[in-house]
Amino acid sequence: MDTKNASKDMENLPEFKAMMADLSALRADVALLAGHVKASTVSAAEAAAGQVSAEATKLMGSVANAGKSSAKAVERQIDAHPLVSLLLAFSLGFIGSRLIAK
Repeated sequence: MDTKNASKDMENLPEFKAMMADLSALRADVALLAGHVKASTVSAAEAAAGQVSAEATKLMGSVANAGKSSAKAVERQIDAHPLVSLLLAFSLGFIGSRLIAK
C-alpha cells in the first residue's frame, strides 16, 4: 500500500502537475510540427510535379517541332529528286522483303 500512497502523493505535487502540463504541451507542439512538415512536404512535391509537367510539355513541343521539321525536309528532298526517292524506296522494300523471307 505504500506504493499506492506514494504515487498519489506524487500526483498531488505541483512539480508533477507542471511536468504533466509540459508533457501535454510538448505533445501538442510535436503534433503541430508534424502537421507543418507534412504540409511543407506536400507543397514541395506539388511544386516539383508542376515543374516536371511544364518541362515535359516543353520537351514534347520541341520534339513535335523537330519531327515536323524532319518531315518537311524529307518532303522537300522527295520533291527535289522524285526518281531517286522512288528507286530508294523500291530498293529498301526489296531488301526488307528478302530479310523477312529468310
